[in-house]
Amino acid sequence: MSMDLAGILVSAALFIFAPIGVGLIMGIDRKVTAHMQNRVGPPITQAFYDLVKLFGKRPMLMNRGQAVFAVTCLMMQAMALAVLVAGGDLLVVFFVSGAGSVAFVLGAFSARSPYSYFGAQRELLQILAYEPVLLLVILLIGYDRGSFVVGGINSSLLPSLILALLALVIVLVIKLQKSPYDIATAHQEIVSGPYVEYSGPYLAVTKLANWFETAVILGILTLFFWNGNVAISVAGKASIVVIAIFASQIIDNITARLTKERMVKFTLTAGILLVAVNMTCIFLVRQGVL
Repeated sequence: MSMDLAGILVSAALFIFAPIGVGLIMGIDRKVTAHMQNRVGPPITQAFYDLVKLFGKRPMLMNRGQAVFAVTCLMMQAMALAVLVAGGDLLVVFFVSGAGSVAFVLGAFSARSPYSYFGAQRELLQILAYEPVLLLVILLIGYDRGSFVVGGINSSLLPSLILALLALVIVLVIKLQKSPYDIATAHQEIVSGPYVEYSGPYLAVTKLANWFETAVILGILTLFFWNGNVAISVAGKASIVVIAIFASQIIDNITARLTKERMVKFTLTAGILLVAVNMTCIFLVRQGVL
């Protein structure tokens, strides 16, 4: 078997199993959270049961635009993950995934519902809060490695980019819809946020798109660990994901939801500050000051 064919097979396997892994992570997350709150919780595979059940329902929509934007969102997020696992350009991954997020918001705005409209507004605020931080993290990776190509990263990004990793955890908490950043899907206030007017298979499409998007964030997160030994590298990447998910669970269970204004202010301030300090440290090291 040639290396090219082997690489294609590995990329295909990652593309298929990454969203499945996200579904399992969500199941484990709900189970662990339930135990933290002294509850039994749903089975780990509940997310898959829900997805299959939704795809089996009769499609009902307020307008055709919802379907178009939902499918577009899924296609964009899947394309972003495909570029990432194929070792492509991180900037392409960022902009394609961002286009998918915007399509999701437009789908929520297209529904004539005040709940959907408010949910879309809050989802848009979340995007405006975390997208600049994610972009700066990617730019810092490119500055540190001299390239944005994932396939060119052949050494660990740690410890030189430890602050960028912390900034990325903030983004992950928002994408996992955890407190204090579960702004868009605050069930006590606006039912299900931007998902409220989706149902049946198209709701399943938006949920699946969210799995792909989360897989993209976790994929970028795993870039921070690399080792020449394949077994050690895989174990390190898995450890980073587990630690990040566990950290988000702790944050979720010990914090209350922030207001929209505080979410945007804290995310941009803390995220940009962490990346700026990290970039300054790298620059000073290269200049021989540190």
